[in-house]
Amino acid sequence: MKKDNQPEDIRNYGASGIVFDAVSIIITAIAMLSIVFTFGFRMVGVNGSSMENTLFTDDWLLVTPYYGEPQYGDIVISTKETAAEGALVKRVIAVAGDEVMVTDDDSVYVNGIKLDETYALTRNTHGKGDRTYPVTVPEGCVMLMGDNRDVSWDSRYTSIGYIETEHLLGKARLRLSRDWNIYENFTHDATKD
Repeated sequence: MKKDNQPEDIRNYGASGIVFDAVSIIITAIAMLSIVFTFGFRMVGVNGSSMENTLFTDDWLLVTPYYGEPQYGDIVISTKETAAEGALVKRVIAVAGDEVMVTDDDSVYVNGIKLDETYALTRNTHGKGDRTYPVTVPEGCVMLMGDNRDVSWDSRYTSIGYIETEHLLGKARLRLSRDWNIYENFTHDATKD
């Protein structure tokens, strides 16, 4: 006979009770992970050289959803289906309503201001793509470019196009490099001095 305030003997619990508890724990864990990945963050792997020397193949990015508008210099992940295979990891160069001009000397101007693109590995901006400049970024969209302009498939190509903000998975907040170093402030607003 069980006395008050004594724990129940586990042997009386039964196999079905143990299975029920295990299933409950698994379902709760899956639900919590779904909420975290939907509203909190995701880990996204980098594959390719289009963002070198900022990001490298086998780096991992901690990505959080946007709760505002994308900003200049943000590194974002686009899930829009384009001519490129898979998700795009690129830098925001211009936002809706901005006028972008790429000159013959590979300089990029946004609303008449020359961008300070110290992050760009290569400057072959004008020689790639099939756009005629100047262009104006449509409402609800951003213009993306990779930091390694020689190899980047980005918004300079009409087959990639402007990216609707609804197709942005989010902004990269942390970078975990392939040698296990963690980097935070790797985005850059090229419109500021």
